[in-house]
Amino acid sequence: MRSIARRSAALVTVPALALAGVLVSSAPASAADPAPATAAATWLSSQLTDGLVLSPYVDENGVPYPDYGLSIDAAIAFDAVGAPSSVVDGISDAVAAQLDSYVAPGFGTNVSVGSAAKSAVLAQLTDADPTSFGGRDLIADIEGNIAEDGALAGRIQDDIDTEDPFAKDYANVFGQAFAAQALDAVGSASTDAVTDFLLEQQCADGYFRQFFAEPTEDDQSCDGADGQPNVDVTALAVVALQSQLDDADVAPHVERAVDWLVGQQKKNGGFGSDSDIPAANGNSTGAAAYALLISGEDAAAAKAASWLRAHQATNVANCVYYASADLGAVLYGDAARTAAQSGPMDAELRYQSVRSTTQALPGLLAAQAGPGTPNVLSAPGYVKAGGTTQVGVNDAAPGEALCAMLGEQSVLGWANASGDAGLTLRLPKKAGTSTVEVANAGGVVGDAELTSLGAAKLPISVKAKRIDAGQKQVVTVKGLAPGETVQVAIAWPSKRGSASGEAQISQANRKGVSKATFKVPNKPGTAKVTAQGQFKNRKGATSFTVTR
Repeated sequence: MRSIARRSAALVTVPALALAGVLVSSAPASAADPAPATAAATWLSSQLTDGLVLSPYVDENGVPYPDYGLSIDAAIAFDAVGAPSSVVDGISDAVAAQLDSYVAPGFGTNVSVGSAAKSAVLAQLTDADPTSFGGRDLIADIEGNIAEDGALAGRIQDDIDTEDPFAKDYANVFGQAFAAQALDAVGSASTDAVTDFLLEQQCADGYFRQFFAEPTEDDQSCDGADGQPNVDVTALAVVALQSQLDDADVAPHVERAVDWLVGQQKKNGGFGSDSDIPAANGNSTGAAAYALLISGEDAAAAKAASWLRAHQATNVANCVYYASADLGAVLYGDAARTAAQSGPMDAELRYQSVRSTTQALPGLLAAQAGPGTPNVLSAPGYVKAGGTTQVGVNDAAPGEALCAMLGEQSVLGWANASGDAGLTLRLPKKAGTSTVEVANAGGVVGDAELTSLGAAKLPISVKAKRIDAGQKQVVTVKGLAPGETVQVAIAWPSKRGSASGEAQISQANRKGVSKATFKVPNKPGTAKVTAQGQFKNRKGATSFTVTR
């Protein structure tokens, strides 16, 4: 048995943000941007009904079922970002009033130990007594449902009715992590055993699996059962074990878990969950972002927060796609973001977004501000009339929404983790100068002037229509735009079936004229000259005769 000098804190917190109407005021880090977390917290608080998150599923009377577990997750998220005690207390009181429905739901389950552990963490957040919370001794519920012998020692197990053929033990590693956290906070004698079993659920690569081995297995470890990687449970384990980092046996496990999380981050900053859900999503990215943030992996956390911000419902200038009631929500993924842009979220999408926003909220503490006003980059040179082009933006806040506007056209995009974005627009078919305005949530930040060129037949002339071999031929191209790039190519007369040619690239002068000089080879016949401006629809042709 390990001897551990444990800290008493049940949760690790980071400095609170100034979230108007929801969170208390505190000075954020110099590079942090509180706006995304403010918006997410404000929206999430609006989704509570009498302190609870309601599911979209209803009973026989049409009354929605409360989602107690998600409600507790919301309380934990609010606490992590420094919400006023009234917000967290409101959720705690509502859960406590219906606690048996969550901890002892029936249907063959006398005690759901994972639910008891999660509820105990909630009680500890509000300085309530977990031994008399909602009329239950949650610590006893946990301690009374821990295996004591053999390979199962320290494993939490649901108290189920053994005579009910449909009863099932649903305990998993999520519940094990909450149990370790809750028991450590009260100095329980069972903490070591529960923590040790939790650490056995970590594979050698550093990740934690989600599901236990079958109780009949002799080897209950992750490696012994070929456990599958899971980002969400690994992130939770990192958070749950924070209060035990002063234990030399625990700290290396947490360090390996954090290293593994860093290695799972996608190029866009997001995180998938596991092999079944490999695509980046708000739940996994939010969980990982917060675990990385409290572990000092600031760069990785900020990159994850940029992905979260890019999936947050934010209206910008003319790119107004989200219903006002949905603003601030963090959408689960690209498909959910697109669905929310088409109109008010329906019940299913809103419920999914509540779950996503709950996980994302603490991770948004890592959101970064840009260095100043975003810089709009004008396209170099000319663009093709009627074609598409990108207007670049740099120095934006990582992940922030941007809107490019040209006439009646509005294009929504998002800055990447480096604060850069490329917004693709279609140009008018008529050649000329167009002005593209770019805005962020605060208003227009700059514009780009685009000069487009249309189709043209370029006049070409040569110094001599008949010229001797070895002389220098001068080709003149007119009708170009000042500074336009032009390529002049000559296909020389062929000899015995072979052909040769050469080309020169130059820029037109301020009068739209370009000249190219070629030495005429010793092959008599007809030489064909072509010229192409900056685009394929700007071209011309002529020919001349090479003589001996």
